[in-house]
Amino acid sequence: PKDVTHVVLVSIDTCRADRIGAYGYAADTTPYIDELAQESVLFENVISPVPITLPAHSSLMTGTNPPYHGVRDNGTYRLHDSAMTLAEVLKDNGFQTAAVIGGFVLSSHFGLDQGFDAYEDDFEEAERDDFIERRGEDVSRLAVEWLDAHREGKQFLFLHYFDPHVSYRPPEPFRTRFAESLYDGEIAYTDWCIGKVIDKLKRLGVYESSLVVITADHGEALGEHGEMTHAYFVYQSTVRVPLIIKAPGSLKARRVEDVASLVDVMPTILEVLGIAVPRDIQGRSLAPHLSGGNSTGPNRHLYFESLLATKYDCSPLIGLSDGRWKLIQTLKPELYDLAEDPHETTNLIDDEPGEARRLRARLATVLGESAENRSTRSTVSIDESTRSRL
Repeated sequence: PKDVTHVVLVSIDTCRADRIGAYGYAADTTPYIDELAQESVLFENVISPVPITLPAHSSLMTGTNPPYHGVRDNGTYRLHDSAMTLAEVLKDNGFQTAAVIGGFVLSSHFGLDQGFDAYEDDFEEAERDDFIERRGEDVSRLAVEWLDAHREGKQFLFLHYFDPHVSYRPPEPFRTRFAESLYDGEIAYTDWCIGKVIDKLKRLGVYESSLVVITADHGEALGEHGEMTHAYFVYQSTVRVPLIIKAPGSLKARRVEDVASLVDVMPTILEVLGIAVPRDIQGRSLAPHLSGGNSTGPNRHLYFESLLATKYDCSPLIGLSDGRWKLIQTLKPELYDLAEDPHETTNLIDDEPGEARRLRARLATVLGESAENRSTRSTVSIDESTRSRL
């Protein structure tokens, strides 16, 4: 644990796992991430608890699910000050902490800045289109400047790249190279930007002592199940995310089939660093896999939700997945066998009543535990200027 000097946590907003080369995509979108994966542990079956940016990042940073941390949507919620974040724990353990934010949706208005010495979320110069965002090159430039100034001591750097989010407008040469899929072009551009940060770690001589984590807050439906982007449905196209972890020292590439969730990232980082994990989190450390272990334990049931439908007087979507079976509990429930039907085309709710009952009972338990332990709910009232920027 003493060997770790830098922790770099990278979140690629709206990045499907199956659009990354290391996950089997053939279009050469991610040469830099793929190279990192060659000395990392890659987790094949990872889900986000919610396909919405702010609540997903709240789960990433606290190791807890939305019913517990209380953030259920963008814009109208704020992570409560009582939440214990990864940055706060690392700061308490002697790390300098910094974040560079790519999208206004994670602005410090919404509470994710807790524990950061520096939280770069000034969007005055940012692009304005569908969303206010900072280009990936600017995220990487600010990251490189920070790394230059903080090569000594223990450092935690969180980077949020917003580029793959709509609208898809990759710069050249990615726009031409990926003219058939501008979404892929945005991922390729983001990969190139991430490459600059990895290169800087190497040139500073701290790459070997760095713990690097690359993940995403959610995916993108791209027309699957009739959804073009994300946030409404909870199918694999929007809740399955990449997770690649490079621990210090030389590692052979490993692939892990065990199911995992974004809530596992916080306890994993803390265990690698030898720091006690806070109580009352729903995540489970994946650190055993980083040292050659085979399992993080049996019987995982991963929670996910989207309450966006309730804005339109429709039923919320909540559910559980154990890696094979996936239950979506709503007005007309859905059950899928992900092993046989990874694209969720055949609803087995009537054919497999036993599996449905089992997952429903487990879901009730998960929701009960979250309700007992949850943080104080926190909604935020936003002024017209903030509302228009969102």
